[in-house]
Amino acid sequence: MATATGHRPIRSEPLSRADLTWLHADTPRSHFIVTSLALLDASLQPDRFRRLLDNRVWMHPRLMDLAVRGDGVLAGERWVRARHFDLDAHIQHVALPGLGGPAELARYVSDLAGRPLDMGRPLWEAHTVEGRGIGGALVTRFHHSLGDGPAMVRMLLSLTDATRGGWKQPYAQPRARRRRARSVAGRPNPIRLARQAAGAAGTLARLTLLDRDPETPLRGELTYLKRVAWSDPIPLDDVKRVARATGTTVNDVIVSAIAAALGDVLEARGEPRHGLRIRAMVPVSLRPANDVETTGNRFSLVFLELPVGELEPRERLMRVKIEMDRLKSSLEPAVGWLLVQGLGFLPARLERLTSRFYADKASLVLTNVIGPREPRYIAGSRIRQMTFWEPESGGLGVGVSIYSYAGKVTIGAISDRNLIADPSEIAEGAAAAFTALARAVARG
Repeated sequence: MATATGHRPIRSEPLSRADLTWLHADTPRSHFIVTSLALLDASLQPDRFRRLLDNRVWMHPRLMDLAVRGDGVLAGERWVRARHFDLDAHIQHVALPGLGGPAELARYVSDLAGRPLDMGRPLWEAHTVEGRGIGGALVTRFHHSLGDGPAMVRMLLSLTDATRGGWKQPYAQPRARRRRARSVAGRPNPIRLARQAAGAAGTLARLTLLDRDPETPLRGELTYLKRVAWSDPIPLDDVKRVARATGTTVNDVIVSAIAAALGDVLEARGEPRHGLRIRAMVPVSLRPANDVETTGNRFSLVFLELPVGELEPRERLMRVKIEMDRLKSSLEPAVGWLLVQGLGFLPARLERLTSRFYADKASLVLTNVIGPREPRYIAGSRIRQMTFWEPESGGLGVGVSIYSYAGKVTIGAISDRNLIADPSEIAEGAAAAFTALARAVARG
């Protein structure tokens, strides 16, 4: 339908409060961009990859939208369709120098991780990378205002196929399932509602009154320079074997190994370790199991206490399990979601100050995303390993990610160079700590 001027109306919709929170979270030295890496058996052919995107980008209108401030009756930030969307402006092809191995790839991704996106374009970019020592790689960067971890994984997976030649076929996008409204017999129980409200208020008060996390080398002034690292893949069956033997979960086991690595990093820098505990800020997805949306943010933030000072592997694992079980049965995820949405109502400057207030109660960001169980292909190249790096929240300079794909788990780590110059100490240290835990459990 055309307007009075004869032009087609521009698609426009307001940002949700949660999306707005993460759009405003950018600072000159910390950009809220999720960076992901797919290691491939062979380098992508640029023309083939562009053809793939050209055929599938239409499925995700947000990839063609600008985040702009409205005027007149359209006040506030809105998603507005770019008048002249140029796919080529979002794709770069790079050949790594020298040996073109993992070290050169890590340096390239590290340089990308410190850069902002062009706010005058849709907020994403893709880099196809080739190198003699890696085969090929695909690096993607999406601003967090586009969506949360599960949404972005589904968006990226829409670019992949189950077979090598699947990219040549029309893509069938999964349909979102309609959720039936549940009818509840009778009236709401006022006593229960009052108890829930009181519990939520108490939880918010407790979170607000938490002390700042201890000053350690994980915290400090940030720079523009970031560093990334990732572990060798850990067989998921090995992790499940340890979890079954100890009555814990896969997540408990990996988080315990990460806590050990963080403790080793601090000890190597002269930090008194005995009995030390630090908190991680952890995103918790609030999406229903049948959700298939590829945009939007629907996650909460909780504080997870990590026993980095516990040296005995099995005792450390049990402490992590107790803390994880406590969070699962608490109101903290619900209260964290209210906080995330509430920040979206604040002016950008006040929002950043409030976000920093709560971020000071943690030392790092820790996130976990589950990927596909079977190997995937992109534009004919098989993906052999995947990982990602979350942006650091409120000035936090260290982030650790857990990604499971095709029966393997990869641990990623990102840090500000001013704090941890080599985050492979964390990523590779966590993999080594898991090996030590598995041996301890086998002996036990």
